[in-house]
Amino acid sequence: MNALPAPRSAYGRLLANRGYARVLFAGLGSTAGSAISAVCLVWIVFAATGSPLDVGLLGAAWLIAGVLFSVFGGTLVDRYDRRRLMIGTDLARAAAMASVAVVLAFHGFDLVTVLAAYFLVGAFTTVFNPAEQSIIPSLVEAPLVADANGLVRSSRSGLAFLGFAVGGILIVSVGAVWGVALNAATFALSAILLFGMTVRSSPDVTDRSKPSYLADVREGFRWLGKARGFLELTLSATFFNFSASLIATFIVVFATVLLHGSALVFALLLALEVAGNAIGSLLVSRTSAVRWAGRAWTIGAGVAAGGGAVVLALFPSVPIAAICLFAMGTFQGFAGTAWLTAAQLLVPPEMQGRYFGIDALGSIAIIPAAQIGGAFLIEGYGVRSTYLGVAIFWVIAGVIFLLPRALATLGYPPPGARVPTPRSDVAAIGTTGSPEGNRAA
Repeated sequence: MNALPAPRSAYGRLLANRGYARVLFAGLGSTAGSAISAVCLVWIVFAATGSPLDVGLLGAAWLIAGVLFSVFGGTLVDRYDRRRLMIGTDLARAAAMASVAVVLAFHGFDLVTVLAAYFLVGAFTTVFNPAEQSIIPSLVEAPLVADANGLVRSSRSGLAFLGFAVGGILIVSVGAVWGVALNAATFALSAILLFGMTVRSSPDVTDRSKPSYLADVREGFRWLGKARGFLELTLSATFFNFSASLIATFIVVFATVLLHGSALVFALLLALEVAGNAIGSLLVSRTSAVRWAGRAWTIGAGVAAGGGAVVLALFPSVPIAAICLFAMGTFQGFAGTAWLTAAQLLVPPEMQGRYFGIDALGSIAIIPAAQIGGAFLIEGYGVRSTYLGVAIFWVIAGVIFLLPRALATLGYPPPGARVPTPRSDVAAIGTTGSPEGNRAA
C-alpha cells in the first residue's frame, strides 16, 4: 500500500498560489524601495533644514493625503476592478518618486517639491492598500488567511529591515538621491508583476444597477456604525497611532540629538523595529490570536508597545533603544496582523474596501497633528520629555480600551458559523469552502 504524500505546509501552499505569490513579491519590491527612500528623504530634509517641523511636515504630507482620500479610495475598491487599481496606483507612485529624484539631482533640494510628491504617493496609497487587503481573501482559502497575512507582513518587514540599512549605507556612500530613484523603480516593478494576475472574484464593474458613489459611502459608514467592535477598534487606533506616529516620526531627532548617533544609527533603529514587526506578524496563526483579535490589538498595539516607549524615553542609549524598538515592532506586528485577519474573515467581501478606507480615515486622521504637534513639543520641551509624556499617554489609552467587551473578540467567531482552523499544515490541499462562506454579514 502506498504511503500518503506528506501535506505541504501552509507557506508552501501559499507560495504555490500564483496570484498570491504575485501580490507577495510585488509588495516586497516596493516595500524595500519605500524603506530606502523613507530613510533617504527624512535625512535629506533634516540635513537641509535642521528643522524637526520640516521632518514632521514630510510625514504629514503623506498622511494628510490619506485622510483626504481614504474613504474615496476604499469606495473605489468596492466599485471597480481591484487588480487594475493596484497596477494604476503603482505606476502613479513610480512617477511621483521619479520626479523627486530628478529635481533633487538636477535642481537641488526643494521642500515644496518633496512634500507635493509625498502627498501624491500618500493619495495613491489610499487606493492601493485597501485593494490589496481586500484582494488577498479572494486569492487564498479561508483557513490560510492568517498565514497569508503573516507571510506578507513578515516578509515585507524583513525587506524593510534591509531597506532601512541600505538607505543608511547609500546616504554615507553614493548619496541619498539614489535611494529615491530606486523607490521609483520598485513601484514600477510592482506594477509589472501584477499584470497577468487572475482573481477569483472582484466587484462587477459592468453592473449598471449599482447605487451611486455617495450611496456606497453612506452604506459603508452605516455598516461600521453597527459593527460596534470594529468601530471601537478604529477609535482606539486613533489614540495608539497618535502616540506611535509621534515616536516613529522623530526617531531621526532622537538618534542624532539624544543618542548622538549617525545616519547608520538612525537606520539601524528603524530596521530593528521592522524586524520585530516581521516576527510578531508570524505569531498570529501560531497562537490562534484571531479568536481574541481585539485583545491582541489593545494589548499589543496599546499597553505593550506603549510600555516599550516608556523604557525608551527613560533610558536613552543605543542598546536600550535597539531593544525597545525591536520589542515595540514585535507587539505592533502581532496586533496589526490579528486585526487584519479578523477583518478579512468577518467584514463582508463587498464591504471590505469601504471598511479599510473608513478605518484608515478614523485611525490616521490624528497622525498629522501628532507629527506637526510633536515638532513643536520637541522644540519646546526636548525630545526626551516629549517621548516620555507621549509614552505614558499611550499606556493609559491601552488600558482604557481593554474595558469594552465588544472590542475583545471583534465578534469572532460569527454566531452559528463553522470556523476554519487557523493552522492548516495538515489540511487537505482542496479544502472546501470559499472565503465568502466564512464571514459574517
